Amino acid sequence: MSKEDFDSYSNEEETEIISRSQIKRETHELQEMGEFLVDMSKNQLANIPLTDELSEAIVLARRLKSREARRRQIQYIGKLMRNLDMEPIHQAIEKIRTQGQRHQILRQQSIEWAERISQEGPSVIEDFLSEFYHGDRQQLRQLQRASAKEVTANAKLEEGKKPAKVQLGKLQQCLLEAMELQ
Repeated sequence: MSKEDFDSYSNEEETEIISRSQIKRETHELQEMGEFLVDMSKNQLANIPLTDELSEAIVLARRLKSREARRRQIQYIGKLMRNLDMEPIHQAIEKIRTQGQRHQILRQQSIEWAERISQEGPSVIEDFLSEFYHGDRQQLRQLQRASAKEVTANAKLEEGKKPAKVQLGKLQQCLLEAMELQ
């Protein structure tokens, strides 16, 4: 090999060598993402930029009952995704995941607020409204009184009977709606 051949060889762009293990890891990641897409609701899936072919494959995977057929279909979905630009899909999925996490946190907070309001009374409603100003003061007070009555009725129950928590649930839902508007 002459010096000129060596120089021309070293100046060419070198292709990145990807190991077989790396290819397998990437393939498994795409399959996991495909399975996540299959498990999403139709409303969530509508917010993700997918090709028609990929959308049809996801719909078909949902209809399959056989575990093995579903596994093969998810592999096919992963294969289809190899040829796509995954960045917009990743961003849409992360947005959905963070919304789900936010909703879980708000739900837990609404449970805690509902229990405090039910036990401690109207002063806690004012604390809640100072933090979450979208709440309806009148509705919250009505629900607080109803849940307080429910608590006293539950205290009088015979042993073995299940206590009612209808008003507490309504109070919690009202609080959650106010928190989500924030």
